[in-house]
Amino acid sequence: MKYEETKLNENIKKALNELGFINQTKIQKETIDLILEKKNVVAMSSTGSGKTAAFMLPIINNIDVTKKLTQALVITPTRELAIQIVQETRKFCKYMQGINSVAIYGGQDLKSQAINLRRGVKIVVATPGRALDLISKKILKLQSVSTVVIDEADEMLSMGFYKEVEKILNNINKSAQKLLFSATIDNRVKDIVNKNIKDSIYIECKDNNSLLVDNIKQIAIDVKEKMKNECVFRILKKENAKNSIIFCNTKKKTEELYKFLLSRKVKLEMLNSDIRQEDREKVLKKLKQGRLDTIVVTDVLARGIDIENLELVINYDIPLENEYYVHRVGRTARKGNEGVAYTLYVGKQKERIKEIEEYTKTNMIYEDVPIDKKTKEDEIVYFPLSKRGLYVVTLSLGKNDGIKAKDIVGAIECLTGIKSENIGLIQVNDKNSTVEVQKEYLNEITSAFSNGKIKEKCVHIVK
Repeated sequence: MKYEETKLNENIKKALNELGFINQTKIQKETIDLILEKKNVVAMSSTGSGKTAAFMLPIINNIDVTKKLTQALVITPTRELAIQIVQETRKFCKYMQGINSVAIYGGQDLKSQAINLRRGVKIVVATPGRALDLISKKILKLQSVSTVVIDEADEMLSMGFYKEVEKILNNINKSAQKLLFSATIDNRVKDIVNKNIKDSIYIECKDNNSLLVDNIKQIAIDVKEKMKNECVFRILKKENAKNSIIFCNTKKKTEELYKFLLSRKVKLEMLNSDIRQEDREKVLKKLKQGRLDTIVVTDVLARGIDIENLELVINYDIPLENEYYVHRVGRTARKGNEGVAYTLYVGKQKERIKEIEEYTKTNMIYEDVPIDKKTKEDEIVYFPLSKRGLYVVTLSLGKNDGIKAKDIVGAIECLTGIKSENIGLIQVNDKNSTVEVQKEYLNEITSAFSNGKIKEKCVHIVK
């Protein structure tokens, strides 16, 4: 269904047309008319499916511009998402006179927020803690709020905001319209709904029964822990994406990967809990403008960041919770675009990959670490052919150095990502060792052992 066919105000349709919004997504088609009719709605939909427009367009449509006080309150888990929603809202309101909006969140000057609210703001988008703070100070006044939205409800509650959400809902007029949007509906979300959102219409709108839109290519790579940094670099090189996000589970990992990629001349920035809000916004702006190749982040950005045409997401670490996988990967393939998501796992972590596949109702593609298979023809002459038709590479370490065949296999996997099944016969002699490899792996082997180590002992190729 096209936006032109909806009951939305013509000025909203005009703005949507300029933005290139022609056809409604599934969640928008299912909910916009219900919200226009002031129904209470609980909606579950995949990340990146257009939930913000689904609730914000009818809210804008229903605003009474003659009333000065706040008429719509959107509660969202993160400051980044609050900012994004307001940015989208202002685009939708381009031709709607008298409708203003503001993002309210912690870490921002309370005085300036209070000034904005006292001037009169029709739509307030706020994080729970800051919203309650301003409500208690009687700065954020809710008596005229006719619609309240709980956005990304599952994330909000998983972050521990259950009591804050309940308190906010208790301060809202009982006759107000209540909307809840979430990528997943767990028991905590159900509890909030049962207690606070009566007579609601439940909408479940998933793509092919998956929690993710179906235009994301999901790839899983089995990699040694020591090979992770190199693997990420190779993925970036292989995909040649204009913009990407790499997710790590800890601040320490973001710092380590950032330094490694910087040494490889990758244009990137790092975002974690130590980075100030104003600096976060500058980094995101640079990525959106194409001045960065990638950003390395913790889950501070797993939700609410809408980067136009984000091509690539890499999970350096498997997220601790399945829901976080959905929201990380959901940063790409938005608004009908194609996207690619890689997840690195180590050995037995494959069980977690299987859990995620079951949870999201999707299947990942299993691949090996990307290999540079280009070998210069003039390099081949150094390596004799074995009886099996493989090239024989001689390494400078052997039995006298305490080296065994399994040590060589482990070093090759860690330094190159080449799997053991792709390695031929290994013979460990007293002073050196020989390894049989296919032609396509010669470049990787020679590069790795030009400055590599086996059991902490320096090794080189004997020619």
